[in-house]
Amino acid sequence: MRREAEQSGPETMSASGIADERSRLTLGACALAYAASIAMMLTTKLGHNWGFVDLAVYRDGARGVLNGAHLYALRFPGALAFTYPPLAAFLMLPLTLVRMAVSQWVVSVASIVLLPLTLACAMRLEPVCGWFSKERARCIALLASAAAIWLEPVWTTLRYGQIDLLVAALILYDLSRPKNARFKGAAIGLATGLKLTPGIFIVYLLLTRGYRAAAVSLTAFAATVAVGFAALPADSSEYWGGAFAEANRVGRIENAANQSLRGAWARLLHTLDVQTIWLCTAVLIGTVGLALAVRAGRRGDEAAGFSLCALSALLVSPISWSHHWALAVPALLLFALEAWRMRSRARLTAAAVVFAVGASHMIWWVPIDHPLHSELHLSAPRLVFADSYVLIGLAALVATT
Repeated sequence: MRREAEQSGPETMSASGIADERSRLTLGACALAYAASIAMMLTTKLGHNWGFVDLAVYRDGARGVLNGAHLYALRFPGALAFTYPPLAAFLMLPLTLVRMAVSQWVVSVASIVLLPLTLACAMRLEPVCGWFSKERARCIALLASAAAIWLEPVWTTLRYGQIDLLVAALILYDLSRPKNARFKGAAIGLATGLKLTPGIFIVYLLLTRGYRAAAVSLTAFAATVAVGFAALPADSSEYWGGAFAEANRVGRIENAANQSLRGAWARLLHTLDVQTIWLCTAVLIGTVGLALAVRAGRRGDEAAGFSLCALSALLVSPISWSHHWALAVPALLLFALEAWRMRSRARLTAAAVVFAVGASHMIWWVPIDHPLHSELHLSAPRLVFADSYVLIGLAALVATT
């Protein structure tokens, strides 16, 4: 028996080595496909005229902090204001040490790397994590990223120099960690300190009985607020004293790029006076969406819990710019994988339609403030284009009930 084991050992090791080599080659091929898709996109019209307007706001805000300026009184090209929590200005301080061109490369490369990492984290959620090996999941994440790079929310994140993929990565990294993992929840707290929308996931953790993770998230978020007050007491007082709730400071609510319920109501009713109806529907849809997410999370379907929570947050937020919907891209992948596993033609068709909407960039098929407030005077077909993400989000919630 011992002689047989010794004789079979080298063969077994050789077979294992061959399998490992094949895995590396397959992973390399998938990475090459992702790189090729990026290169192809950059050679098209989509790869030109990236203004990095939001990156400029981040950098100028950070520079203002260094110069002792009043952060929330600053106005940048295009009459843009700094609308993020004080921590976001600190995050960009290192980029003030290099030229804008270098900052653009750093932020773009970071987002390109974060996209497959974010999708890989999404595939570590239950029950999806049990459907594929780690090697196959990595390949799927890379191939999915090769397709996702063409989606409007991802493209807009890249061309604006936004940090939405970082926020999504922090959320999914935390949610995909074991329930007893040390400091689980800290990344979600940090994400909330960068952009407030992820705060819904703190509530989600609490309601799905992840009490320790929720406490860690709240502590981490409180730490970001405390750091802001320690470094920028006046700016922090203004922001947390009410400026964070002034959606009008962020931009025109009727802008087609605002894919929230509030923006959709303004375009549908042809008026900016939608505060009451928006608040009523936001409370209703937010409550229903969160309840559905919690129900899924409690029964162990973490993928559905994340997806429903993300969609609810995007819908009820006063302003959900289209690049914020990068948070929904992992949800689309999870839905498509479930549809494939179920061999459901209806679900696969739905996933394909959603992808087509995102890849078509149809929210930009309408006049954007040309003439002034033109989004308040859209025809019925153009309203469908302008509200497409909102309609998809609502349809997803209805289909889940």
